[in-house]
Parts: sequence; C-alpha cells; structure tokens
Amino acid sequence: MKIISLGLLLLLGHVCFSQTPPSVQFSFVPGWGKNSLLQGRVHNTTISDHGIAVYIFVEEAGGWWNKPYTASPVTMILPDSTFSTQIVIGGVDEYATKIIAFLIPLSYSPPLLSGDEIPGELFTYPYVVQCRPHGERVISWSGLEWTVKRSVGSTPLPIGPGPNIFNDHDSMVWVDDQQKLHLRIAKTGERWHCTELICNTSKGYSRYTFDVASRVDLLDPNIIAGIFTWDDCSPLAIPPNNYFREIDFEFSRWGNPWNENSQFVVQPYNISGNMNRFNMNLTGFDHSVHFFDWSADSIIFKSVWGDSFYTWSYMNTNYIPTPGNEQVRMNFHLLNGAPPSDHMPAEFVLNSFITGIGEADHGGKQARVFPNPMLQGCLIDIQSTVAMDVEVGVVDLKGNYLKKVFRGKLSAGSNRVEWDGKIEHGKPLQPGFYFIFIKDMVETRYFKIIKI
Repeated sequence: MKIISLGLLLLLGHVCFSQTPPSVQFSFVPGWGKNSLLQGRVHNTTISDHGIAVYIFVEEAGGWWNKPYTASPVTMILPDSTFSTQIVIGGVDEYATKIIAFLIPLSYSPPLLSGDEIPGELFTYPYVVQCRPHGERVISWSGLEWTVKRSVGSTPLPIGPGPNIFNDHDSMVWVDDQQKLHLRIAKTGERWHCTELICNTSKGYSRYTFDVASRVDLLDPNIIAGIFTWDDCSPLAIPPNNYFREIDFEFSRWGNPWNENSQFVVQPYNISGNMNRFNMNLTGFDHSVHFFDWSADSIIFKSVWGDSFYTWSYMNTNYIPTPGNEQVRMNFHLLNGAPPSDHMPAEFVLNSFITGIGEADHGGKQARVFPNPMLQGCLIDIQSTVAMDVEVGVVDLKGNYLKKVFRGKLSAGSNRVEWDGKIEHGKPLQPGFYFIFIKDMVETRYFKIIKI
C-alpha cells in the first residue's frame, strides 16, 4: 500500500510540475494613432478570480497611465478566456508607444498611475508587452521599410532624444532620385525641428554597414547625427535588457567645438571602456563608410574614409546585448534641444544601409563576396554541389549593367572569382552601393556591396 501511495504521489508531482504556467497574450494591438479596442487572451488560469490590468506609456504625457480609467483599472476576462478594453480615452492616448497588460488576481488592487513609473511589484504577475514606433508615415529605403518619427499634440510636444520636436514631413525626410536618404534639422516658425527613422525589421547578430554621404565631421557643435540599434521594450522584456540593446555610431562634438567629432558606443556609455572617441577629417571625400559586426562575444566597429580608417574591438560580454526586438534607427537632432550655434539648418545624407557581409545559401549553392565594403576589388567565393555554367556581373541600384566579371563553367565544390573593381573600358568603379549577381540556369542571386 505504501508503494502504491508513493507512486501516486510521484505521478501527482509530475502532473503538477508539468503544467504550463498562467500567461496572457495580445491578439490585436491598435496601430499608433488609431482608436480601436485592445484585445487579448489568457491561458492556464482561473478566469473567475483573475482580471487584466492594462497600462499605456505616452511619452508626451509623461509616463504610464491606467486603462481604461484610474477609476476602473481592471478589465474582466470573458468566459472564453478573451478580454478587450479601450485604451484611447482622451488627450494623446492613441500615440502610446508601449502597452502592457498584467494578469492579476481580483483580490489585488493594481497601482493607479498618472504619468508615473510602473512599480516592480506588478512584474511578479504574468504580463505581455508590445511597443509601437512613434510615427505613422512609412518610407522605403535600401530595400527596407522605415517609420518616420513624429511629435504629436496640437502644438507639437518635444520628446527624446533632446528633448526635441520631431517632424515627419516630406520636406524634412525624403529619398531622392539617386536613392539617397535625407534627414534635416530646420526651423519651422519659432521652433527648431529634428528627424528620426525607425527600421520596421529586426536584424539580430549581423554586420551593419552604413554609407554616409555627409560631411559629418563639420556638423555644428550642437548637432548630433546618430546611427544605432534600439529596443524600446527591452527593459520590459522577459528577461529584461536594461540598456535598450543600444549600439551606436554618433557624429557630434557634444556642444564643445574642440571635442573629437565621432564615437563608437556600447551602452551604458558611462561604464569605463564602453565608449571610444576619435576624429575624422573628410576633406576631399564625398562619403564615409561605417560598420559594426555584432556577435555574442564581440562588437567590432570600423569607420573608413578614403585610405584612412579607425577601428575598435569591444569584448565586454557583460554589456554586449543579445538580439531581441531591436530596430536600426537614424536620427539627426539637437543637443538638449538647443538651437545650432550658427542658427543654420543642416542635412544628414546617407547613400545606403545593408546587413550581412554579402553571402547567401540557395538550393545547395553557397556564395560569399568579400571584403565588403571593398576598397579596390573583391573576391567572390562560389560553392556548388554540381558543376554548372554561370555568369557573374555587376549592376547599379537602377539595374544598369556595369561589368561582366566572369562567364563559364564552375566545377562542383569551391570556386573563386576575382574582380579588380573596374567596370567596362577599364574605368574604376565609383564609390557607392552596388549589386554583384551570380546567374545560372535556375536563378539569379544578388549580393549587396559597397565601394569605398
């Protein structure tokens, strides 16, 4: 009898420990600027004695707010395990950038917040969070979709960084006929306006390469041009990443005209060894290229202009972020919101952005283009499981054919094609953003590459 009881206890213990814990999820989150119901569902909980505490974060309104009301801070769960609630009540609610919902017992009174921080006690309960880009205008550039940041309010309210007013008008942010991206700082009426772009895709561990067409070495001391990764929800994630998964290129003298004009940063910047400043002189160059290789155990930064370069290897794994919902962002803003010291408008121009190092794997055929960016020419490694006839060539952004690099049969296994960086009639390829293509009987593969 004792043996049977022990077995029964072990079985019950196994069942108990194998149960899925309670959780909450969103099934529909309204878009930024939209007035619709927030909807969700709970799992593995007793519906009759639990509810949902919803909060939204509105930067222009100073912080977190209960929804739907502070007088009614708990949303009931329906018998089918779903819930819905209104998160837009007034003010600028529809412009919330963070929405969080906690699964709480009805015996618990959730904190009442009116622009405050969420207290740590709430995070002992199951929760779900979602962030929304701070804008609604979307543009296409370098093969990706980007949201343009916008300050809101009847009179636009300043927000971070800065704080500044961010303007999404097409006179402030646009892509020209040569596919160059333009960000501006300009005065509108009596107020200075800034710009920021947010990539709508996360890239994770990779090489991030930015081809910059501006004289960022000559920016006014009060202007900052930033290129960085950022995860708005990282402090609220499970587990949290308290430094927003931020990796930075920043071009600025930070208010002092005698400061160096560039820096690499892994946040938090105030930790010894997390920031590396240097100086660029772009006289005689029409662009500079900046990239970092982000991996689990290192972040390798490099800036290249002409034959000059500056590089930094960061190895402190205590602060190297793990991938999450980070987005590439680019902003052009004013230090602490102060106007440019010369009171003149300014422009930040980029030729292109790419991730990866020029490689792909399709149908058993692997290829890699390196170095990327390239200074003179490059090597194209092609591996195939079978012998095949191929053509290798170069085209520009508009698809114009520039050079046949190779045409012939490749053997099964590893093959290497070398290109000297010249196009038809022996002309050197001009600096910029191009595609190398590999065409066989089945498909054509394209590899982004930058000539510096």
